[in-house]
Amino acid sequence: MFKPAEKSELNQISLTGMRAIAMMGLLIEAPRSLQEIRDIFISWNIMEPEHSDDILRIDLNTLRYMGCEISRADVRSDGKYILTKHPFSINISKDEVAVLNRAYKKIKSKADIRLILKFDDLFKKFAEHVSEEEIKQSLYGISILKSFDTELIKNLIDDSKQRKTVKLIYKNPSAKENSEKTIVCQKVTLQNDSVYLYGFDTNKNKSVVLNVKRILSIISRIAGDCGIEIRTTNVKFFLKNFGVNELDEENEQILETLENGYIVEGRYYNEFFAVQRILSFGANCTVLEPVELREEVIRKLKSMRNVYNA
Repeated sequence: MFKPAEKSELNQISLTGMRAIAMMGLLIEAPRSLQEIRDIFISWNIMEPEHSDDILRIDLNTLRYMGCEISRADVRSDGKYILTKHPFSINISKDEVAVLNRAYKKIKSKADIRLILKFDDLFKKFAEHVSEEEIKQSLYGISILKSFDTELIKNLIDDSKQRKTVKLIYKNPSAKENSEKTIVCQKVTLQNDSVYLYGFDTNKNKSVVLNVKRILSIISRIAGDCGIEIRTTNVKFFLKNFGVNELDEENEQILETLENGYIVEGRYYNEFFAVQRILSFGANCTVLEPVELREEVIRKLKSMRNVYNA
């Protein structure tokens, strides 16, 4: 938190004030014993080795006078002082948490994984500065990423941006043993509150989609061009009476604007995702090319009709 100070730098500074600020910072980080605080203060040059511990007790009382609540150091706390509340805590009511939750649910349906990670970090920062445990846990519970390893997700996003090849251990639910995979990372995405890694499996020589929760560990990372061409399923379709803002800016581009709609080209990770995306537009969408994918969409629609007619 601090670097050791030179004595000359402290000539115009109240050492009592400096120690109080430093002590609050230390206790926010973790419970500390008087000896731990003393050793750190001496290393930071804000306390002399010959000074009495009474100085530190005065500093603790200074914090209490400022509005901090600090437990006594006893057997129950393993001889450590615990900061339970300070005047810089955030006061949030249950109703305000409920409003945050409702707003988040509306936003997350259209947000990408990067924005969802920012919200997750924001809720955690709020929670860190809330003293009431029930409110703290409620804030932690808002994010859909609360049960995810967010550091892994962030690293995979960076891997995908740099097209890194990662060797990982993956838990396949249909297999008895975990498998080792070598994947060229391409994209991390959020779908239906689950996080997926799109990549190219160099062993199977095909595109794969991995559930990030089933990635148990990353063994190694290799940077640089692996020489594998990123293939996509490209579809040209007519979109009728559909808002331009609903298109995926990253994967869909308007080629032509017509009086009654748009000619759009979509570039999708594989044929399965292409068909799912086309079906999501409903009757407003007509596939123009390729013919093979148009026929696949027709087969899907007929199959769905047969299910409902049965």
